[in-house]
Amino acid sequence: MNNFKKLKKTFFIAEIGNNHEGNYNNAIKLINQAKISGADAVKFQTFDTSFYINKLEKKRYKKLKKFELAKKQFKRLSIYSKKKGLKFISTPLDLESAKFLSNLVDVFKISSGDNNFYELIEVCAKFKKPIIISTGMLEFEEIKKLISFFKKIKFPVNKLAILHCVSDYPVNDNEANLNSIKYLSDKLKVTIGYSDHLIGGEGCLVAVGFGAKII
Repeated sequence: MNNFKKLKKTFFIAEIGNNHEGNYNNAIKLINQAKISGADAVKFQTFDTSFYINKLEKKRYKKLKKFELAKKQFKRLSIYSKKKGLKFISTPLDLESAKFLSNLVDVFKISSGDNNFYELIEVCAKFKKPIIISTGMLEFEEIKKLISFFKKIKFPVNKLAILHCVSDYPVNDNEANLNSIKYLSDKLKVTIGYSDHLIGGEGCLVAVGFGAKII
């Protein structure tokens, strides 16, 4: 997994995100279901609520805080996932979370919301782990700028994957723009995948047909 260019088949990531709702046992169940489904990896989100919500906004703070998992729980989830034969991936949403994850994840994932947060990207890159980035809300020229940034900091392009993504939840069928997968594959010299927000599995099938190496 240190070289996306050597992927022999499409790499499937099961998005767990915060669907555990802050419950460790739910997280374990979701990892088990990912394994049963045939996924190659599971992906979580890691964040510190205090960096996003003022504690004086008690209702909002409490609502987001309950979705957090403790650091020791993340450590156990990483070990458990690997025992199940799954790669462990998480999306750090702040700099401290990126540093914390450096010894736990097989791959860093950068969300569409942070694909121009270059300080966070550079922190992740320093740990020499593969990085997957969703490109929701980026124009093509901005994607090229992003790739140029990785070259500037001398991050190996074989450890970088770019995911076509439309930042809508869910995406309407006529707005998924799956042709972008082939376009990006033709124009860029990096591994291209697809972050799916459609309802149903048809979009993933089409994406693989268009050459997506990661789903």
